[in-house]
Amino acid sequence: MWLRNLCVFLGTDTFPWSAAELEKALGEALCPECGEQTVSVGGFVPPIKGEHAMTHVVDGLAICVYQEISRVLPGPVLTEEVEERIERIQANEGRSVGRREKADIRDQAHFELLPRAFTRSKRTTCVIDLRASRVWVDASSETRAETVVTALREALGTLPVTRPEPRMNPAEELSRWVSDENALPNGFECGDRCLLESTDEVKSSVRVNAMDLQAEEIRAHLAGGMQATKLNVAVDDAIEFDLDDQLDLKRIRALDLIQDDLDSLDADDAVAELTARMALQGEALRGILDRLYTHFGVAGQAAEAAA
Repeated sequence: MWLRNLCVFLGTDTFPWSAAELEKALGEALCPECGEQTVSVGGFVPPIKGEHAMTHVVDGLAICVYQEISRVLPGPVLTEEVEERIERIQANEGRSVGRREKADIRDQAHFELLPRAFTRSKRTTCVIDLRASRVWVDASSETRAETVVTALREALGTLPVTRPEPRMNPAEELSRWVSDENALPNGFECGDRCLLESTDEVKSSVRVNAMDLQAEEIRAHLAGGMQATKLNVAVDDAIEFDLDDQLDLKRIRALDLIQDDLDSLDADDAVAELTARMALQGEALRGILDRLYTHFGVAGQAAEAAA
């Protein structure tokens, strides 16, 4: 396991659950089988296939997995079936088919074809930081992350979290990092890609890849009023990622300091490998989030609520 994206939700109160309580709650929210007439179902599954444990806790980081199973009935297949049924009626009965009857035929065809449709599973890793009262969702979109958090809230009965609320404008600060490398937090450095967007109604954008971000061309875009809404950064020679203007981490990748340790892991023991991977990545990400939120003045964390 390696978290590739991080959409983070901050606790507005200290998380009250123990690891055993999380295990019990998620065990009662298992993902069910997708019935013949069910379009989709969702629930939690063990992080390690073949194991029964619903969570795997490493240094206060509880790993869990949300699974969604959906039946896939391609639109063209349904349309073709409906058209064939309409053609048979017209040929056999010598009459046209009205709009309401077409809708009924489509509903009936969908009902009959759905049990024969294949199913597709989508698994999303979620990490509950019991120490810092945060929820990390490995999702590239906030919509998907919200779906997982909603399911987690239903399983736990309550989940007091909110999205990061920085006191400074992230896009303005990311732009400052591009313009002045000395403005970055200690241990952070700019990579070689970013996304620049205009602040006007046109919303024009420039995507920069594999380029020196100190180039005059990029400085000209910034001077012209564009802002960096996504910026590739590396931290402590351990991890690199794209930081966006919602303070989400995308395209997370291990650098040499961590990658060498990952390469040496024993892949034959799934439990030991997951433990080692989360120990390596989890602690690094926890520290990165602490530094980011301190730098951006993020409000809404449990520590502030307690104070």
